Amino acid sequence: EPQAMARNYECELLHARWAMLAIVGLMVPEILSMNGVDLGEPIWWKVAKAKLNSDLTLNYAGIEGFRIAGKQGIWVIAACQLVLMGGPEYARYVGIKSLEPVGIFLPGTTNYPGSALFDPLNLTEDAETFANQSVAEIKHGRLAMLAMLGCFVQAAVTRKGPVENLMDFMEDPANNNILQYFN
Repeated sequence: EPQAMARNYECELLHARWAMLAIVGLMVPEILSMNGVDLGEPIWWKVAKAKLNSDLTLNYAGIEGFRIAGKQGIWVIAACQLVLMGGPEYARYVGIKSLEPVGIFLPGTTNYPGSALFDPLNLTEDAETFANQSVAEIKHGRLAMLAMLGCFVQAAVTRKGPVENLMDFMEDPANNNILQYFN
């Protein structure tokens, strides 16, 4: 059924894009922390607990004073996420044509809106390049979704962050691997 296939493709592309952003978002704070940047709590799955149980201040990108929801609490963080993630998601859900009354005109489709806002490098100008980039995006997205699954599992098993696990493995691959948890 073509309509179901189109919807499945849209969902896969959406999840792939979020997974690619998430992988970067959970690794960069840990790398910055290992290099001396004070972020409060750099491990992705420990941040909410640290925020709830202390007066932890979350500095955006480790820049002191640049705060999205510093000492305000978890509800302000949730409100920020609702606006920053909910707004674009709602616009995607209602479709790009519904944005025209507010003065936003996008020439593309729901999956690839186009315009300088979404395509600043004009990759859609050349059809062959656009097709190659579209295939590369979905391939990288699928890898990112699997990587997120791996991060979820390693967090549950090792209780460490992904970069710390990688460093441990690189230090001693024979002993610091998944086999040590099968005892």
